[in-house]
Amino acid sequence: MSDYPEHDKMREVKPKSQAIGEFLEWLEEQGIWLANHADSDVHLSPFWYSKEKILAKFFDIDLKKIGEEKDAMVDELRAMNEPSPR
Repeated sequence: MSDYPEHDKMREVKPKSQAIGEFLEWLEEQGIWLANHADSDVHLSPFWYSKEKILAKFFDIDLKKIGEEKDAMVDELRAMNEPSPR
């Protein structure tokens, strides 16, 4: 495991996530929307989460941690590219 465990999880599920994401896009193209029962057993409300959030929730990936890990990666790259003191 690397220093970036959420990215490791994301990499591990990428093939499945890609397939599910394509299916969600296909549903939208067909005019099919995810919905849930909001305040009533009769009426449905559209489910307005992004595909990214739906997939992250399904695969138990913390998007906040993903962002933090990305920031850490950028910091690491910057540190590697800083000129060394002479």
